Amino acid sequence: MPNKETLEKYKPMVKFIYEITGPNCEVILHDINKPDSSIIALSGNLSGRCLGGPLTDMALKILKSKRYLTEDHVTNYKSITSDGRVCRSSTFFIKDSQSNLIGILCINILVSPLLDIRNKIDELIHLNELTKFIDLSNSPSTKQDETLGQNLEELMNSLIEEVLENYNTDINELSPRQKNKIISELNEKGVFLLKGGITEVAKRIGMSEPSVYRYLAKIKK
Repeated sequence: MPNKETLEKYKPMVKFIYEITGPNCEVILHDINKPDSSIIALSGNLSGRCLGGPLTDMALKILKSKRYLTEDHVTNYKSITSDGRVCRSSTFFIKDSQSNLIGILCINILVSPLLDIRNKIDELIHLNELTKFIDLSNSPSTKQDETLGQNLEELMNSLIEEVLENYNTDINELSPRQKNKIISELNEKGVFLLKGGITEVAKRIGMSEPSVYRYLAKIKK
């Protein structure tokens, strides 16, 4: 069965799951063959995304790591919306008859209100000191697994910045070795799966596009 037909069969599941879980949920179906405009169905609107939106940072990492080869799904990981709300998220891998990944079905459930209640209870019974090491606050700075609601430009910029912030030097002072390491790290994050990824990276680290292509060719051998 062609991939498109397979994914079409999952579209009714999107609304079905949403109606079961309720308004504090978002269900999204992605066609991974179109990373820049992967969203083909959605119900709910926690992250402000719409049809034709891109994959998330975590989804890109999954594609690069090929985690789907050994797992059928990833459940109950933390994600944060663009306005700082915490969600509990899960991803189901949709594969063809040869076990090639063709799509992902993602479910995001808002848990910020519940975390607020838990924190209030902790304050009342004075357990903050005992529980703070597992606290999931609403702060956007809290460590997270996935960022929800980014458009293509925001997604690419955040992935690049995440790597560049580890290099405390001016772009013009980056050594060839540092530039190659940056390209390797960005490749692992799936940046080059996105349209315009090579052009943007070349611009940001002061390299020519052919140089980026050549290095990518080396590490993919």
